[in-house]
Amino acid sequence: MSDAGLGLYIHLPFCKSKCVYCDFVSFVKRSESEVEEYVEYLLNEIKLYESVLSRGISTLYIGGGTPSTVSSKLLSRIFKTLEPYLKNASELTIEVNPDSFDQEKATHYKELGINRLSMGLQSADDNVLRKSGRLYDFETFLRKYDLARRFFDNVNVDFIIGLPGESWYTIEANIVFVSDFKPDHVSVYLLETHEETLHHQVLKKPDDQTFMRYDEFIKFLKSAGYERYEISNFALDGKYCRHNLKYWFNEDYVGIGVSAGGHIGRTRYNNYEELNDYYIALSEGRFPRSYESENSPQREALETLFMALRTKWGMSVESVFKRTGVDVSEVYTKLRARFDFFDGEKLSEVGMDFSNLFFVKLLEVWESVFGYV
Repeated sequence: MSDAGLGLYIHLPFCKSKCVYCDFVSFVKRSESEVEEYVEYLLNEIKLYESVLSRGISTLYIGGGTPSTVSSKLLSRIFKTLEPYLKNASELTIEVNPDSFDQEKATHYKELGINRLSMGLQSADDNVLRKSGRLYDFETFLRKYDLARRFFDNVNVDFIIGLPGESWYTIEANIVFVSDFKPDHVSVYLLETHEETLHHQVLKKPDDQTFMRYDEFIKFLKSAGYERYEISNFALDGKYCRHNLKYWFNEDYVGIGVSAGGHIGRTRYNNYEELNDYYIALSEGRFPRSYESENSPQREALETLFMALRTKWGMSVESVFKRTGVDVSEVYTKLRARFDFFDGEKLSEVGMDFSNLFFVKLLEVWESVFGYV
């Protein structure tokens, strides 16, 4: 379903401030020299993957953090290093926030070959934005969204349901925005609360009202012509995120930068989350990995199911066997007997709404068939 070729994710972890809900590895930027130092190490890591990247990159995703806080000069250095591998790239995405995105950066992104923007709105309600620690109001977002549309014909907008201060007015405001401006792609996430977030005390676990508001927004998106092609992702006119399809179909991708993860062949890895650990490893000429594992065929098959069954396409028994050599027919038969929203290849729309229950059961069934997870 996704493009042939390698996916590349680059993590730029710097932000102007930390949002209350954020559990990604990110750091409040203190100086430009701090970012320059990070980029130097990042370029060294890219060089370690030269033999892998020589296969050619088909999708690039630059996330964070807030990549739009990184200067054009430093971003150009990254693209210069990647230039030999990007000749056949079809999708190049960068995440931007309204408070750090302007016409100069839009122009520069276009010149670099970036053809897709992902904008973090999170909510069209100023009260929610303020309580969540966002550095802009909705009116500012609209100005920056208009700028994005003048330069790019593929723009994603992120929403989070369950943020502090949310009400039914928030959902109504979200719906009005999508109705009026019709972004090409919409991502909708339920708030997840984690102890490690900076202000986890002010975050509440989703309650019944939150789930109802989430369901209402999802129903609207489908009625407005958005295709739910993955549990949390919706597209108009087939404008799927091609890079994310590599994750969901468990294909090969390289993750570069602090805390980034990758999947190459059957090897899965994650980089160090602390900058010092990341820098020390690269200074010693080694991959800055905190975790690395060669998946067994069974583990590879399980991970493939967990990801692919999040999508509208799912994955057949035959496809799993072709990829991994593992026969999952017994697993599928038992799941199909348990859930009428699973047809033996994919989840229905109802199944996507009950995916947590389904995946818990998948683990139980897998263990009963293979003896371990």
